[in-house]
Amino acid sequence: MTRGGAEFWWGVELPKEVAYCIKEIGEDWKDVTYKEIFARKKARQDSRIYMKRAHGEVRPCAVWVFWNEPLWHMFFGGWWIYVRTLRGDYPLNFRNPRHDLVMQVKQMFPCGCLPFDEIYDEKWFEAFEKRFHDPGKRQRNAIAFCHCRFDERGRITEIIK
Repeated sequence: MTRGGAEFWWGVELPKEVAYCIKEIGEDWKDVTYKEIFARKKARQDSRIYMKRAHGEVRPCAVWVFWNEPLWHMFFGGWWIYVRTLRGDYPLNFRNPRHDLVMQVKQMFPCGCLPFDEIYDEKWFEAFEKRFHDPGKRQRNAIAFCHCRFDERGRITEIIK
């Protein structure tokens, strides 16, 4: 029962620290204080933050950069960057772009571009392709090996050399 309900029905003004009263089946009325409410909220927040910050496993992976010819001169063309593991492929600049991970890859594999030029993808992709070109693959294709850290839900959180 709320504070206003207790005042209306019982004619009693509850103390300031009591938020409301609750009655379980077969029990008497119990006061619930603001401290108890905030303690439950804090415990819930702490458990959720722990789940978000918990580190998952580290897996070997390959950073795969390739040029895709545009379809009809407009669709899906340009440079693409994927992280490939044995369990799947994770696009970094397609579908749900992960610009933070792309910047981690650019910092991990500097390709001789000036720092302010690495912001522009074209120059860095071309330099990466020249440095890590895979001779057995198509012409504009490069692979570099590293490790990735995954969270509990299987998403990449960090790229490690």
